[in-house]
Amino acid sequence: MDAGFLNVEYEVRQHIAWVTMNRPDVLNALSKRMFQELRKSLEAASADKLVRFIIITGRGSAFSAGLDIKEVGEFKSRTEAGSFVYGLVKPFWEAFFASEKPIISMVHGAAYGAGAEIALASDIVIASTRSVFAFSGGRVGALCCISAAVGPFLMGGKKVVEMNLIGRPVSAEEAQRIGLVNHAVPEKELLSTTRNILSYISKVSPISNAGFKQILKEAIPKKALRTAYRELLKTITSPDFREGSKAFRLKKPPNYYRQ
Repeated sequence: MDAGFLNVEYEVRQHIAWVTMNRPDVLNALSKRMFQELRKSLEAASADKLVRFIIITGRGSAFSAGLDIKEVGEFKSRTEAGSFVYGLVKPFWEAFFASEKPIISMVHGAAYGAGAEIALASDIVIASTRSVFAFSGGRVGALCCISAAVGPFLMGGKKVVEMNLIGRPVSAEEAQRIGLVNHAVPEKELLSTTRNILSYISKVSPISNAGFKQILKEAIPKKALRTAYRELLKTITSPDFREGSKAFRLKKPPNYYRQ
């Protein structure tokens, strides 16, 4: 779609917009550029009358490992961090929630942090049984803020709390049991299952589906989203984020409970 895209592949085939996170060497970690390109891809797919469905997936062995800590781990100022949250993260999620077209996450491998949130916020999640999910932002001193805003009514409320407070990964099968995943299938059946689901969606009125999604969007508390972005900014400008980012780079446990 755009020769300037480096972190995302965007292609429309047979009325499906394929949005592929394309940084396999870093497990599709979400860089500043990737947030921007994902937003542009979603906006393009939503505006394209030929596109009926949107599929988000990841190139290589992972869906997405979450924030690229090496890139965003040390903001030089609160202004720079604010530009990241309100200039990149917030517009991405606004484009995501604004789309009236069904969004399917096709997950294989790790879906951590913001990667797991993309799956959570998708309309349908189809995952290979080798996938693992974790709201792991807190392990590096960051925050899975969207999971707090939408998780309680999209999946088991207590489980989304536990997954954030603990940061422990769960298998695709467990993710299916708690409502994060719709279908957990062997990797070789991932694409065929996705296509089967699309065949069913294609028999449902797109106006009906758009209306259903609009109702869901209105169910998300606007105040919760405002708080989510504010708290994300607070965490990524905190000493804990500096500690977590440093520990991540050094591959050692962080020490958050400093005396």
